[in-house]
Amino acid sequence: MTEQQMEDLFHFYGHEDLYKRFKTPLYVTGLLDESEAEHLEDFFDHFTLDRSILFDEFRFWFRYYEVSKKGMDGSSPYC
Repeated sequence: MTEQQMEDLFHFYGHEDLYKRFKTPLYVTGLLDESEAEHLEDFFDHFTLDRSILFDEFRFWFRYYEVSKKGMDGSSPYC
């Protein structure tokens, strides 16, 4: 996912403040680099994020959600 896609999705879901705080950690960690925009949209649709959430918490829940979604389609989440 591109940086512009990330920013647009954070804004669309009302998380502008989180994007401003997480922009650098997202870039440095590459957390969303290999993710599809649909994964982040789906994550935002299913999770309520508190404005005080830390990046490490966001990263944990996003990874948790990705793994759980992979497991639901019948494939192993550990491959």
